[in-house]
Amino acid sequence: MKRLNIGGRGPKNGGDNPRESGVGAENDPRNIGDQNEENSASARGAEVELSPQEREEQIKSAAPDGGEIQQTPSMEQSRREEEGQSESAAQEGESSGGSRVSVVDESPPRPGPPNGVSDDEYKWHTYKVYPSGRPDAVEFIDTYKSFGRSHILRGLNMGLPEGMVSMILGPSGTGKSVCIKHMVGLLYPDKGDCLVHGQSVPNMADDDLFDMRKKFGLLFQDGALFGSMNLYDNVAFPLRQHTEKGEDEVEDIVMRRLNEVGLASALGKMPNELSGGMRKRAGFARALVLEPDIVLFDEPDSGLDPVRTALLGELILEIHRDMMDEAKEKQKEHLPTFCVITHDIMSARRVADYINVLWKGRIVEAGPAEDMLNSENPFIRQFLSGESQGPLTMD
Repeated sequence: MKRLNIGGRGPKNGGDNPRESGVGAENDPRNIGDQNEENSASARGAEVELSPQEREEQIKSAAPDGGEIQQTPSMEQSRREEEGQSESAAQEGESSGGSRVSVVDESPPRPGPPNGVSDDEYKWHTYKVYPSGRPDAVEFIDTYKSFGRSHILRGLNMGLPEGMVSMILGPSGTGKSVCIKHMVGLLYPDKGDCLVHGQSVPNMADDDLFDMRKKFGLLFQDGALFGSMNLYDNVAFPLRQHTEKGEDEVEDIVMRRLNEVGLASALGKMPNELSGGMRKRAGFARALVLEPDIVLFDEPDSGLDPVRTALLGELILEIHRDMMDEAKEKQKEHLPTFCVITHDIMSARRVADYINVLWKGRIVEAGPAEDMLNSENPFIRQFLSGESQGPLTMD
């Protein structure tokens, strides 16, 4: 918030006054001593319009011997000079007979800790948010959620910028997966709000909520495939359930997505015939068939070896780029937003455009990956480097 204290102006600066020098004083329109009220009004103005003959007589009267005429600056010019001097004095901290103009930037106060918790427990939470330059596709506003005596979200303020691959990082049990369930309306906050493209999820009517969920694609930790369906039918399920597309169109979409994740040759296999990495890729393909605006990944690298974790990260980036190009070409209202929940720091370094670090139900810091990876916050540095020494302990 900016606060202005505006002081007065200094004395006016004019030019040479013929009345004071005694030269042509009786003919000078600025001489208001012997003028009536009607004429004095024009004399107080900046300039008086004179005919050519009157102006020539003025010049002869002011310099009868051919002397040099000193031009008197107009009142308008004098006013501009006064204002310039006043602003200059205010900037330099000078005040002549009045207070100077001051602009004060006041940063918002630091949020207090949750009820019943000391401020010392949240001393590493700077709540610093580095700007992404884009609007938030999903936004949490002072969100609280508890399960019995277990307090999970404790005043969460977090955003997922549109058109980016965002990551939610944090220790186990700090509420990352709970955030996903709030986004899709499987859980409602005890207090606060969750917005998807500016609309409040807890306040949606049931019909609107069902339509809103179609904006999401969700990849669960283990793929969550139906055990009684083969791979093709698993991926086709959302299209058959939520659209009225014909089987030819369904087949085109399913095969396109299976080709993207490298599973086109396994479409007849059952889930128990697939490896862990294949099940995750199949879940990824199923999450994409409805062309969602937002894709959520709940620990997609869980149970994968480092090589396949890296390959999955590359696949996420590649498909996000393709979806971005497609959205721009079709001029969609919203750009595709990916949100990845993970513990893998290498994945965050390779994949993330934007990082939210969540701890004790609140955001410690958030911002573009480059800013977060160079943060001076001891907790952020410890977590993103995987060090044993720091604020985070086994407690």
